[in-house]
Amino acid sequence: MPPFHLPVEIGPGDRSRFQRLIARMDANITYAVFPATVLAMLGIEPAWSQVFQAEEGGQKEVQLAEIRVRLEGQERTTVCVFGEPGIRPALGRHTLEAFGLVPDEASETLVEAKLILG
Repeated sequence: MPPFHLPVEIGPGDRSRFQRLIARMDANITYAVFPATVLAMLGIEPAWSQVFQAEEGGQKEVQLAEIRVRLEGQERTTVCVFGEPGIRPALGRHTLEAFGLVPDEASETLVEAKLILG
């Protein structure tokens, strides 16, 4: 079953403004991904770069930053990849787990994750 989509709000770490977007909930990717143009509009600048495995094979170096995400009445700081123009916004495993949530693709909702302490 393919990932599903939910509304989220993203903004800079200082919480000065937020932008509402529809993002896919995708535990198959690691971090959040948003178009670089949207992040720049919000005043978010890349903080570092990292090499990732590309879906089509090979490796790709991308820019990242920490951003604020609002999801289902909660707000967290998370790592975000600066996506290429036209990329669909997405929340990955790292971001969803920061909220204590996992996607339930059958019901197209987020449910509480079983978090492990230790």
